[in-house]
Amino acid sequence: MRLGDLEGRQGVVIDTMVFIYLFEDHPTFGDLCENLFNQIKDGLFSAIVTPITAAEVLVKPLKMGQLSIADNYRNAIRNMPNLSNIKFDTEIGFMAGSLRAKYALLLPDLFQIAAALAQPANALITNDRDIQRVQETEVFLLSDLAT
Repeated sequence: MRLGDLEGRQGVVIDTMVFIYLFEDHPTFGDLCENLFNQIKDGLFSAIVTPITAAEVLVKPLKMGQLSIADNYRNAIRNMPNLSNIKFDTEIGFMAGSLRAKYALLLPDLFQIAAALAQPANALITNDRDIQRVQETEVFLLSDLAT
């Protein structure tokens, strides 16, 4: 898979680690994530952030008492063009539960997948190889996009 395979898609769900790699300038994936978010900003495709990601990106800075960094993360996510949020409803919960029964993955990951299934793009960007087992949605791994 290539970054170009995302062009024109609407509502690609971005998993938490993609944001963390961007914010922390990960040595292996930081540049790729920056390129990915630049494509979103430029409108090459649109993306979704879920409540799971909104919660998870704040944990480390808040645990470390770095309130200004947590605020920067919030503002970056809130103000990024072509990135919107999704609210979870019972249907997404039902879908996540069904996926948990089938794949026995962690429930937060399955909420991410259920959110992807509810979007026109039906795709998720992550670097979690376990999620790739899910056959109901297209999973883009950062490690594959980097090659």
